[in-house]
Formats: sequence, structure tokens, C-alpha cells
Amino acid sequence: MNSHSHVVLPGQTSREEWTQRSNWLPDFNQIWNAARLNLVDALDPYERGYITVSMRQGLGMIVVLGLLAGLLPFLANLWLSLRVGAAAPIAAAAASLAEFAAGDPSNATARYVSANASLIAGLEPRMPGFLAALLSSLGLWLNTPLSWLSSWILYGAFVVALARLFGATNRLQTFFAATSFTAVPMVLTGLAPLPLLGPLAVVVAWIWAAIVYYQAVRYVTRLDPVRTLLCMALPPMVAVAAAMVLALFVALVARIG
Repeated sequence: MNSHSHVVLPGQTSREEWTQRSNWLPDFNQIWNAARLNLVDALDPYERGYITVSMRQGLGMIVVLGLLAGLLPFLANLWLSLRVGAAAPIAAAAASLAEFAAGDPSNATARYVSANASLIAGLEPRMPGFLAALLSSLGLWLNTPLSWLSSWILYGAFVVALARLFGATNRLQTFFAATSFTAVPMVLTGLAPLPLLGPLAVVVAWIWAAIVYYQAVRYVTRLDPVRTLLCMALPPMVAVAAAMVLALFVALVARIG
């Protein structure tokens, strides 16, 4: 039996088509155009007047690029955890605290915390050290695309809700399909473990991603620049304000208690 020997219901995709790369990833030229900030050609490469990228393609692109960005940190975490013989988070915490204590030898508290962190990292794990290092590093690697996906959906939900309040009438799937190209410049965050170049690459990635996101939101919602920027800026501003209010409330309760 093949895909032509039975009826395919409207709106459904045959099993063979689900395995095709084009159903899960945009074309490379579209990704390249997004990297060059030419989002019009990335979203509508055939100039048909509508967005040809699907939300499913955007999801697949985020997963693939997230895995690509997490590859170098995975190798760095694996190397560090194998040297210590402990899980990657514990090894990274011990290394960071040791570096912090070395930078300020007069700080007795820092030296005490660093020594205890090194002691914890040196404890014999319940599983072989190699296996603990491998599995923890692998978990951190897989967490990269998952965190990208959660940020893409959660932040995008707030942005699209504000856009609707400001008069946008676009579909939710179209919005997420367009904003998925923000993952393209975020690949540079994978260079974070590199000395000197890493922090600079992270800053460039975030600025680059913000520009791509702005272009995507404005293209899809057709809002003016001011309302587009408000849609992007209000969610983090509200989150920071809420965190500050909560911290003040907790501090006040602790003082009263």
C-alpha cells in the first residue's frame, strides 16, 4: 500500500509526508534571509502575498538550531564534569566558586563556600562518574531547545495578546511561525563558553534576535513602530515590576514576622 492507494482526508497529512524535511524546517534560503534581516523574503519567498512558513516548521527550526547552539556548551560541560567526576551542574558550580575565590583570596567566606563546593563535587556519585557526567551534560544540552521553545511560546503569547489589544487581527499560528526565525541569531549564544569572544557573541545574538523579532511582529501585525515596541517591551517590564513588588512584599512580611 502506498499514499495513492487510499483516500487522504482534507486537512490531514500522509505518513510519508510527515517524514519529509520540508514539513519540519523552512528552506535554507529562508533561514539565510532571516539572518540577513530580510524577513520579507524569509516569510514570503515566492512573493505570493502571504506567509508560507508554518508553525510546525518554526517549531522544528527552533529545536534544530537549539541543539546546534547547545553543542559547544555540551562539550564544555562534558569535559569539565569528566575532569571532576561529577554531574555537570555540580562541577560547573564548583569551578565557578573556585574561580571566584581565587580572584579574592582575602574573602574567607568565598574560600569556605568554594572549599565545600569542591568537596561536594568530589563525593562519589551513586552512579559511575563517567555516566553521571555524560547524562547530566546531555540533559543540559537537550534543555537548550526546550527552554527556547518555552520562551518562544510564553513570551509570544503575551506579545500577541497585547498586539490584539492594539488592533492587530493576525492569526496566532502565523504570529508564531514568523517569530520562530528569532532562533536564527540565537545560535551565536552557543559560543558562550569561549573566553572573551563568548560574552560578546551572546550580546550580539540578543540584539540581533530583538531586531528579527521586531521585524516579525511588525510584518505580521501591521502595527506601527511605537505599538510594536510596546508589545515587545511591556511583558518583561511587567515581569520585572511584579518580581520587585513580590520581593518587597516578602521582605516586609519577614520584617513584621
